[in-house]
Amino acid sequence: MSRTVKGFVNHKMNNEVYKNKQKVLNFVYELKNQGFKLPYVRVKIGDDKKCNVLAKAKMKKCEIWVTQKAINNGSNELRSVIYHELLHAIYGCEHVKGCLIMDAVQPDVVATKVKAIEIFKKYYNKYN
Repeated sequence: MSRTVKGFVNHKMNNEVYKNKQKVLNFVYELKNQGFKLPYVRVKIGDDKKCNVLAKAKMKKCEIWVTQKAINNGSNELRSVIYHELLHAIYGCEHVKGCLIMDAVQPDVVATKVKAIEIFKKYYNKYN
């Protein structure tokens, strides 16, 4: 597995980066606690210097990179970003225009926790 992705600068691990990584992983655990069987996913925290994205994933490679900008958003926004990247990283799910979590651009109105889990379940069932 690679440790980098084009345009993304990983932050060096320290207490703050560790806390941010835990914020991301809490959404993975949230899904696991709902009964989803998910593989280990490598999580990196950093910044994208090339373009204005909130996070990146390697399709079907179980690796995601999350920006500080995404982490600074509210929890529903961050949840949508993490679920989106997990669907890319685990299943290779493509963008779906109009979907609250799989659109290429995060919508102005983001999914609630219940709605995001419901949407994730739809894709999960499709790929499993």
